[in-house]
Order: sequence, then structure tokens, then C-alpha cells
Amino acid sequence: MKGTIPFLPIIISALVVLIVFHIVTSKENPVQKIIKTLEGFQVPVVSSPRCPGGYRFFNDRQGESFCCAGGINVFSHTCMSKGENDLCAFVPKSQDPRNPERTLPLCSSLITQQHQTNQDTLCPAALPHFASIGKCCMYGTDMDGYNCADFDNQDKSRYCILNGTPKPGEQRCDALQRQEQATCPAALQKVNYTLGQKESQKYGEKVKGLQIPVCFNPTSSCIPENILAYAQGHGAWTDKNPATWSYACANWTKVNINRDTTGNYDTNYA
Repeated sequence: MKGTIPFLPIIISALVVLIVFHIVTSKENPVQKIIKTLEGFQVPVVSSPRCPGGYRFFNDRQGESFCCAGGINVFSHTCMSKGENDLCAFVPKSQDPRNPERTLPLCSSLITQQHQTNQDTLCPAALPHFASIGKCCMYGTDMDGYNCADFDNQDKSRYCILNGTPKPGEQRCDALQRQEQATCPAALQKVNYTLGQKESQKYGEKVKGLQIPVCFNPTSSCIPENILAYAQGHGAWTDKNPATWSYACANWTKVNINRDTTGNYDTNYA
């Protein structure tokens, strides 16, 4: 047994070299691999007392801390909202002062619920993690769900913003959602199109620069119905009837796929 001991450091060193070699030669970032194993909703860890969005912090007469979704009586130090979830506490099993028979929800639980709802409704599938700073992230957020993880913030393609004007290279989350939700006929490819001078000459400067996904091949193109509705809501093609305009994808499919030539379509683009 004594003769085997000197070989242990050599074996351990060889294993370390092999592991390092695998990490260095891997085509995928090792951090990325680890994060990819974390699937589903990322629950924020609320490490310091804070209120859910839309709630205001206050202390009652005894100095206990609460959050209220509504007006606060500054004289009685009470929340004036009456809803069950309009008042939350930081201490588990706190009694509701408005109804002593009821226990208040934890503010951290309401933050988690808001986080889940925002993630489901505001974030595109490709960037599924909601950050309360106003972003959606590809792989995850920091512990309390406030901002994207540093790994995501290093690359603008790994996050999108929910509000405001994107900085160069940034993406709007709602634009990515529209692109994901747009469906093209099998013969056409989905591409991004920016409305320019041709459209603004007829519909005004307000439509110039509007970016939408459209369906395209070298000989023809069409606009998915949900995207057409969005564009009309922003002032483009407001004179077009989706039921009869040939550039609506439903009508493109009728003519080019179903070979239905009975319809009387408006073939003018703008």
C-alpha cells in the first residue's frame, strides 16, 4: 500500500488537466451549460424587505412594517384599501388589522406572483426570465429578480427591454413577442421589415421606422393578420380591409395555396 501513495498526486493532477481541457475545448460556454440546466420559473429571493409593484411601504402605530396597494391614512397609520391582497406583511402569519380573523399574505409571496404573471405575459419565449428593472433575460436574473444576470447583460441579444427607447443593439420585448406570434404560410419565410418612405408618403411620418415581421419569398409577400392589426393600430394601411386586401396572409394563402380565384381582392400595396 505504501507504494501506491506517491502516485495519487499524479492521478489527481491528470484528472484536473482533463477537466480543464474539456472546458477550454467545449464549444459552449461552461457557465451557459450550467444555467441551461435551470428550467422553468426562476423564483426571486427577496433578501431585503421591499414592496410588490404598485404597493407603498408604511409602518403602523406599533412600528410594524407593511405594504399597501392604495391610500394610507397618515393619521391612523392604516391601509385604506379593503381587498384581501391589498395589504401584505413582512412577518409570516401577521394578523390583518382590517379583519382580525384573516392572516395577511407575505409581501415576498406577492412579489413572486407578480414576477410569474409578468414573465408569462411580457417576456418572449426566447428570453423567458422577467427582471423587475424592466427586462426579460435569456438565462436568468440576479438573486432577487431585479436585473438580468451579469452573463446576460454582457450581450444585448440575451435580454430585451420592456419600456422606453432601446439603446443601439438592444431589443424591445414586445417586438420579439410579435415576431414569435406571427405565423407565415409554409412557402414564405418570416423576416423583419422596417416601414420607410413608401409607406410614410401615404400614411404619414408616424409610420416611418415601424418594424414588423412579414412573410416573404423572392416573388411575393404577405403580412400575418395579428401583425397587420398592430400596424393599423399605429397608422399604417388604415385604408385596407384585411378581409379583401391581397397582402393579408389569409388571402395570400387562398390564392396561392388553395388556388381560390373567386375572391375580388385589393391588390394595391399602398
